[in-house]
Amino acid sequence: MKTLIALTTVMTLSAFPAGAQTMDHQTMGHEAMGSMGQSEQNGVTMGKGVINSVDAAKGEVNISHDPIPALSWPAMTMDLPVTEQVDLTGVNPGDKVDFGILLGDDNVYRITELKPRD
Repeated sequence: MKTLIALTTVMTLSAFPAGAQTMDHQTMGHEAMGSMGQSEQNGVTMGKGVINSVDAAKGEVNISHDPIPALSWPAMTMDLPVTEQVDLTGVNPGDKVDFGILLGDDNVYRITELKPRD
């Protein structure tokens, strides 16, 4: 039984990449979330959120999003990079958005689409 517990502990600890960072209860780094179950076609999972800041030079947004059950993500605020296809020129803090998110081969989630929410 001790061997099973030790093996389970090792497997659990190795599930998160080295250097993964988590923040407080409201903010969490996406690197720590691994591949928690892509859901929709082509692996893109949809979410809803509010843009807090935009860094077009870095190709990144800070977003507070609703829970995303398909990824087992609670509501949180996080920085997310965007793919080259996402145009950030019309995106402003305070914008309510629907977004698509996809886990890349490098184990980093990126926003693949960003649309204003009605």
